[in-house]
Amino acid sequence: MSVERVQFFDSNANVGKIGYKHRLQMWRTEDMLAEMDRSGIAGALVYHGMAKSHSPVYGNRLLPEELAKSPRLFGCLAAMPDHLGDFPSPASFIAEMKRDGMRAVKLFPKSHQFDLDRRTVGKLLTALEQERIPLLVDGSETSLSAIAGIAGAHPGLAVVLQGFSWSQERRLFPLLEEHVNVRIEFSALQSNAIIETAYAKFGAERLLFGSGMPFKSPGAARALIDYARIPDEAKRRIAGGNLTELLGVNPPEAVLPDQDEVTAHASRGLPIPIPVYDSHTHLIEDGGGTGSGFPMLQGDIDSMIALYRTIGIRKMSIAPWAGINGGDSEAGNEIAEKAILRYPDEVEGYVVIDPNYVEDVEREARRWHIEKGFKGMKPYYYLSRIPYTDPVFAPWWEIGNAKRLYALVDPAGQSDGAYTAQIEELAERYPNVAIFMDHAARSFEIAELYAKTAKAFNNVYLQLTYTTVPLGSIEYLVREVGAGKVLFGTDSPMRDPRPQVGWLAYADLSLEDKKAVFGGNMKRIWDHTV
Repeated sequence: MSVERVQFFDSNANVGKIGYKHRLQMWRTEDMLAEMDRSGIAGALVYHGMAKSHSPVYGNRLLPEELAKSPRLFGCLAAMPDHLGDFPSPASFIAEMKRDGMRAVKLFPKSHQFDLDRRTVGKLLTALEQERIPLLVDGSETSLSAIAGIAGAHPGLAVVLQGFSWSQERRLFPLLEEHVNVRIEFSALQSNAIIETAYAKFGAERLLFGSGMPFKSPGAARALIDYARIPDEAKRRIAGGNLTELLGVNPPEAVLPDQDEVTAHASRGLPIPIPVYDSHTHLIEDGGGTGSGFPMLQGDIDSMIALYRTIGIRKMSIAPWAGINGGDSEAGNEIAEKAILRYPDEVEGYVVIDPNYVEDVEREARRWHIEKGFKGMKPYYYLSRIPYTDPVFAPWWEIGNAKRLYALVDPAGQSDGAYTAQIEELAERYPNVAIFMDHAARSFEIAELYAKTAKAFNNVYLQLTYTTVPLGSIEYLVREVGAGKVLFGTDSPMRDPRPQVGWLAYADLSLEDKKAVFGGNMKRIWDHTV
């Protein structure tokens, strides 16, 4: 069911300058506010970037100037221990917070060289607990054991774990079960079906929307909630209601995005109305829920198709997990074949061939591409440890060239230099194969590097999908290489497909460009095979 009005209140954003920023990365508060308006984000709890990369005292002093730029922004101060005299005592710090109307505190133990334990920050945490001031901590800054320690020692302290990455749910969920004062936000927690799984386990009250702006796309973050298959009231609580209660503030209401039909549908949790084709999908075999040890819940073909239909993804090209990271390429191809037979109008297949097990690469390629009609190639260095240009793969590439197939080629643990050199050699040698450079928008550094290769070769395309969902990187690729060479993909069910949809749906592109990237380009490539 769609929701007409959900108030999104961002629990995880920063403003101002911050160290180690790429030159293309957004940073001005005014630009972030404009992005919030475009994405329908009502408000944001923000800290100053310099409070992390330089000094909490320095950054905290700069924050009020940024907050004054909009009533949509609410202040979060950074803190650290006071033992050396370079930070105020807990009593002085909290008095400063109250004076300036700040609403929460964030700690950066790793960046600021301290331990998150009773001995180091016990006095500060006791003061925050007594004043009912929420504590925010990034998952990359400490361990879950340390979070459990402070949550157990301070049961009245609301602890919000932010930026915690997917794949660690087996460690996270026991902590959430034991410590009811720990909350979680989802900007990096993008494992498949995570929103439904967390809601079923813990209810909505401890789950928070967060974007990671200005580094991450707020559209990616809200799509996980807009398309969540949970009750409407739960969506409202997660999107903003829980943070409103936690901080005791309510931001001005935001309008629903309607800059085009894509964002209008996405912001209401409705299927994307234009053709959407997923160029990068995996699959867990029937009855499974794990891939290479990672939780991949609801990753079987029936569950994936059911979710994709609610989003509006009309067709996917799959490489089953058992055949890539799992290690059995032959079994993976058979799993893909079963999925295609079950959903012939919604599934295409990638062929995976591992020469470490398959003695005759040419015969295997002929079987799957010529006899069975698979259109996709998925060589994978991480599986085989054989470079893509190795002669052992030449018969496969030659068949691909003759059949005008497409190949999803992941850097897969190689250096960027080695990877791009192989792509360029393959593109020149096999001009009829559409070669997809995988995860091309995962950072601005990678986007710049891969764009050079894509511009040099007509048959090289740039495929999106990555948990980082950098704000602005899709737009950069479209500017550099043209919308006709960029492809939508999700990597589902390794990660949930919905943030990947939101990343593109809310990108600052024309509707025609979105039509090309979401599905038009992949459709053209499918139709080009023989």
